[in-house]
Amino acid sequence: MKPDREICNNYCLLILILAAVFVTGSIPNALGADIERESLSLLYEPENVITAMRSLEPAIESPAIISIFTAAQIRELGARTIPELLEYSPGFSPWRSIAGDWWPGPRGVLDSNRNFVVLIDGVSINNQFLGTPYWTYDLLDLSRFSRIEIIRGPGSAMYGSNAFLAVINCITETKPPEGGYLKTLIGSFNTRGIGLSNVFRHGRTIFDLNFSGMGSDGQSRYIERDVFGKSGYTQDGFNKKDFMLKISDPRGYTFLAHRVEGSREGYLGYFENLNKKTFFRRSNDLLSFRYNRKMADESSFTVGLFYNRFIDSETAETVSPGGTAFGTVYPLGVIENDHSKDAGWGINMLWKGRKTGKHQLSIRGELSGIELLESDVSASYASPGDPGQLSPLPGAAPKPERFTNNSLTVQDDIRLSLRSRIVLDARYDKHSLFGDRLSTRAALIRRFDQRWTGKFLFGKAYRNPDFHEINRTRNLKPEQIATYEFQLLGELFDGWFSKVNFFVNNLSDRIESPRLFLDYRNISKITIDGMEFEIKKRFRAGQEFFGNISTFRLRSETQPATVAPGLPHNKLNIGYSFKAGSYDTCIWGSFSARQPRNYADARESLSGRSIINMTVQKTGFPGISDKIILRVRNLLNRSLSYVSVDNPVGVLDEHPQSGREISLEMLWNL
Repeated sequence: MKPDREICNNYCLLILILAAVFVTGSIPNALGADIERESLSLLYEPENVITAMRSLEPAIESPAIISIFTAAQIRELGARTIPELLEYSPGFSPWRSIAGDWWPGPRGVLDSNRNFVVLIDGVSINNQFLGTPYWTYDLLDLSRFSRIEIIRGPGSAMYGSNAFLAVINCITETKPPEGGYLKTLIGSFNTRGIGLSNVFRHGRTIFDLNFSGMGSDGQSRYIERDVFGKSGYTQDGFNKKDFMLKISDPRGYTFLAHRVEGSREGYLGYFENLNKKTFFRRSNDLLSFRYNRKMADESSFTVGLFYNRFIDSETAETVSPGGTAFGTVYPLGVIENDHSKDAGWGINMLWKGRKTGKHQLSIRGELSGIELLESDVSASYASPGDPGQLSPLPGAAPKPERFTNNSLTVQDDIRLSLRSRIVLDARYDKHSLFGDRLSTRAALIRRFDQRWTGKFLFGKAYRNPDFHEINRTRNLKPEQIATYEFQLLGELFDGWFSKVNFFVNNLSDRIESPRLFLDYRNISKITIDGMEFEIKKRFRAGQEFFGNISTFRLRSETQPATVAPGLPHNKLNIGYSFKAGSYDTCIWGSFSARQPRNYADARESLSGRSIINMTVQKTGFPGISDKIILRVRNLLNRSLSYVSVDNPVGVLDEHPQSGREISLEMLWNL
């Protein structure tokens, strides 16, 4: 890794090169054929959404608090991963651990990496070992999705366990245009990438093929002292690959195969032990098949099959050379290796009835299974003189096991009048270990006039403990949440589109590990309320202003969290985008309040997060490429720190993480 001074020199050189290239590129060009030449459209969401009802419906009447990001919007924001997209989305405070993992932080709850679900075309990619997508969702290449829909609030009535605080649905193109592109990426910290997309037809069948790969050495920062007294540089390199094949047929058949894999270094390493021996390797394989048929009476029938497999392997130096653990000195340190493989599969059927009077009834059933195929934790604690001699740690890894879950969902969409509707959902789940569970949702949507719409929503959801949590505590109860939400959306002033959301979350039977990470227990009941406000305005000549504010309040809790720190209580996002000829430019910033620490850490809170990003797109570049995208993340090169968690070693210090990142992407149409 290079020192910061050399990195700064590389920044300056790259900026000079890019400046020269963009000045040269101002020559008019007749080629300039962009695959998706849209307006900036950061403001106005698509007319229809799919996630809230599992079928297309008007976005303004969707029975959910939902944000939609199209492919064009994601490019404008410069977001390459879901955590980066969540930085802009209201209601989320993404947080990065010292091991390099991203936690989403929805609506004031940090220890929530298990409490949300990520879908690809409606199929979950959450792993079963930890019940979470956070080991996978930062590997996804967002450029292959036509849009991403984000629901804030409980979604268990539609998507079952883990759809507790949020649902993120990554949606592929339904009818992609023929053609494709080749793209390359270069950037700071030796970042490099390549991508290929091609859409072709064979008869009436459409084949959509995508592949991308990306790697980086990552940013290195100097650490004066870790918990073992060592000094050195952080490690933040990574590599990832993403492959997708979608086959669709106008007769109603759709097949999707998706694989993502990645490896990376631990930023510091486990337990703040600064080292170069921490590596993570992960892969996720998804297969799904769906058949949809529309009946003559305007009803429809859909049947789907899915299979999702996740593999994780972690190697870490958990004790530094010369360190002490459990009363033993380890002159060469301790190496630990964790490995797991799990899978989920199932079949589901959805019948959506025709509209009869004021009612439209839908019924969905699913038979599914989840299985922990392999699980092992080995370490060299038993061989102080040989860190390469690993032996299993008794009780550290859950045993392979299989569960089944069968569900039935009934939904009634009731049209009260031309301006009002009620949507009622009830989902019954029967789990082979946790038994029966009922999730409900009720939504009242009212169009007051042509400018204003109001929504009142109630949702009750749950989350079953995962394999890791029940390893030593078999009698854990599922977490539960009851949420009340109100949304008002419309034109605040002429052309100023706005949304305001109010919510109250009542969480009970919260699961936490108070001191030791394997000591899970139901400990607390928490009440959180908050508000989210969004405003957007489009001006003449392609100019747009956009922003959002998120704020929440912890009203009560029966037991303070001793592991997870608190999240910033306020977050402000604000941005401006404009067009100038063949250039599209977007600048936006994200700012947060001071960050509280956890209950066990009495130190002063950290300063708030402050980051500014810029994206410049140039369409039509004579003799070079059909499109060039310049991304600058953290434009002002602010050092960002995140509050650490509490663990048996002690209260961990925070360390600055990645500063300014620059990348240049070139795209050629095929």
